[in-house]
Amino acid sequence: MRIIYNKFLPAKGFGLMNILGLVFSRIQKGAVSNSSIRHEAIHTAQQYEILALSALIALVLSNVYSSWWYLLIVVAMPIAIYILAWLIELALPPYNSAYKDSPFEREAYANQYNEEYLATRKLFAWVKYILWNRNKK
Repeated sequence: MRIIYNKFLPAKGFGLMNILGLVFSRIQKGAVSNSSIRHEAIHTAQQYEILALSALIALVLSNVYSSWWYLLIVVAMPIAIYILAWLIELALPPYNSAYKDSPFEREAYANQYNEEYLATRKLFAWVKYILWNRNKK
């Protein structure tokens, strides 16, 4: 994971933004906490899992239907899954916390203080947070 310090990304109101292990930070160098770095590392693991799954699906579809167009799924699926999770949470009350209620954020927030989490994390661990009890926040 690499952190790029700048004043443009992420959007105002956010401190860090992760795209496949490339973390953009509005927070000054040296001021990013270890828990925030672990939080983003969890997101990196989630994104790699979704990317690998989408690549597998795209390869199967492109071979079955003999069309390379299915390879576009590799780019579209991770973005679509993140947006779909956010839209589902946006439709459920409380409406003002849809971003933090996505299973990706739930997993990251629940485990950002656990220093051993990434070493013991199971594949697709975020799936169990889809139906995670909202009262545990």
